[in-house]
Amino acid sequence: MAKELPYFKFEPNQWENGNIQICSREEKGLFLDLCSMYWSRLGDVPFKLAVQKLCAGNATAFDSLIEEGIFTIEDKNICIDFLNEQLSEFDNVSDQNSKNAKIRWEKHRQQKDTSERNATASIPQCENDAIREDEIKEDKIKDTKVSTSIDFDKLLIAFNDITNKNCRVVNSKTRAQLKARLKDGYTKQNIKDAIINCYNDKHHKESNHKYLTLEFITRPDKLERYSQAIVSSQIVTKGKGIGLKVGDFFEGTTLFVSFISDEGTAVWRNTKDML
Repeated sequence: MAKELPYFKFEPNQWENGNIQICSREEKGLFLDLCSMYWSRLGDVPFKLAVQKLCAGNATAFDSLIEEGIFTIEDKNICIDFLNEQLSEFDNVSDQNSKNAKIRWEKHRQQKDTSERNATASIPQCENDAIREDEIKEDKIKDTKVSTSIDFDKLLIAFNDITNKNCRVVNSKTRAQLKARLKDGYTKQNIKDAIINCYNDKHHKESNHKYLTLEFITRPDKLERYSQAIVSSQIVTKGKGIGLKVGDFFEGTTLFVSFISDEGTAVWRNTKDML
């Protein structure tokens, strides 16, 4: 959350005289939790994520708030009007500040470029080459940092979809292990494959998947083992996508088969929601 937005405006008069007063105390408290989550994510809250994190998977808890128009759902995302207005105001101010900063930075950059050209005119070519090598190393370090980034909320949704579990948080130990595995050279696709393969593993099926957790699958030896396993060759036999295998796309869409249940039905994922 940006330091510029530590809190949002709350108007007691609107609260006391609005439709929120029709709702129960529990529903009022749930809405305040939702507002906090909405503000901290700058208005980007998928309805499915809110249900998992705030309602333990019980979507009906939001029914009364939706019926009274306290918030709406647009394109599967939460929409809270009074917070959107405040975020929009901040964006307008932020855009202007950004433009002013860019102008100042461009002037600084031009002055710096002129100064560097004058200074490097007397530097031997070998020193220039050394400077360039240092810049390349810095770029590689930056690229490495970017490659280890991961959206833990999307990861949690994907893990729950694949394993039929209802995990609500990714703890600090697991986050550290995930970042370490990415630094080791594993890809996000490797992590996804490992979850699917572990879920389909005979031993884990017999134990009702009680050992299958994000912490377990991101241990070095477990990720190496399950990411290298062959993804099940099972095909969809029921419902949508009959005949498709894991990884196959549904014709004309960005949906693909994430995994196939024991009953033969497909669980779909969208490429836009990849980890």
